[in-house]
Amino acid sequence: MTRPLVACAALALACTSALVAGGSWRSDRPVPAPRTEVAAAAVNGEALVVGGFLGDGTTTGRADAYSPRTNRWRRLPDLPAAVDHAAAGAWLGRMLVAGGYGPDRSPTSAAWLLERGRWRALPPMPEPRAAAAGAVEGGTFYVVGGVTSTPLGRGLARRALAFDLRSRRWRTIAGPTPREHLAAAAAGGHVYALAGRDAGYDTNRRELEVYDPAGGRWRSLPKIPSARGGTGAAAIAGRIVSVGGEAPSGTIRSVYAYEIAGRRWRRLADLPSPRHGLGVVALGGRVRVLAGGPQPGLTVSGANESLVVP
Repeated sequence: MTRPLVACAALALACTSALVAGGSWRSDRPVPAPRTEVAAAAVNGEALVVGGFLGDGTTTGRADAYSPRTNRWRRLPDLPAAVDHAAAGAWLGRMLVAGGYGPDRSPTSAAWLLERGRWRALPPMPEPRAAAAGAVEGGTFYVVGGVTSTPLGRGLARRALAFDLRSRRWRTIAGPTPREHLAAAAAGGHVYALAGRDAGYDTNRRELEVYDPAGGRWRSLPKIPSARGGTGAAAIAGRIVSVGGEAPSGTIRSVYAYEIAGRRWRRLADLPSPRHGLGVVALGGRVRVLAGGPQPGLTVSGANESLVVP
């Protein structure tokens, strides 16, 4: 009888560490060009979606902006280079896009800044990156995790990249546990790297790690209750919210919020349209989830859903 009692106690503990919260998702006007493996950021009260795979498998540089106030989309200038699996961030009303896979399926080192309605090329990254994640903290754009390429071939990146947005210079820094298809967010002077995978979606991970720019080190935090790769994340109201992903069982519906001060995970309302390769941003007091693939592999969606995080 001992083992069943232990199992029940363990289950109760797991449920306590990931409390389910209320709230409901809202659907808004869909993304004009359905796609997946997009880059996304919140800029000047709008959600920007850039690049990705189209339904026919081609890579695009298309860029669109959504206004929650008007529930309308507007077309932006295309990114000069077609790219999917790119990292993105926002800084002082500008969007940053770095790396990704080009049409030749090679990781790129290109970086771009959308400023005053025009894309401007930034100095290239010291190393190519694809399927990495981006976040801006303290005037620095961080690109963490992902796949890189060397003369010996491709592999998981062991170093992170940091771009000083004022001096316009890149440097390499310590990286989190190597993985790709992860998510990143910044809050309270720190950068968070969440989940991801080693290779295929049967190698998903649960890690949550935090980087302190002052100390230059990553440290581990409580793991997310459910492993996920191809996920997105956003920081909002003292929480890091993880949405989406894919696994052998299908796309991931569960949504979790990590409470930074309390160091615990809570489960939020499930995503109505589970998908991977999606854009996740915090905008107007809501977490907004854009585009992505509704089934594992190359599938596309124009879904635009948002949730108030309690």
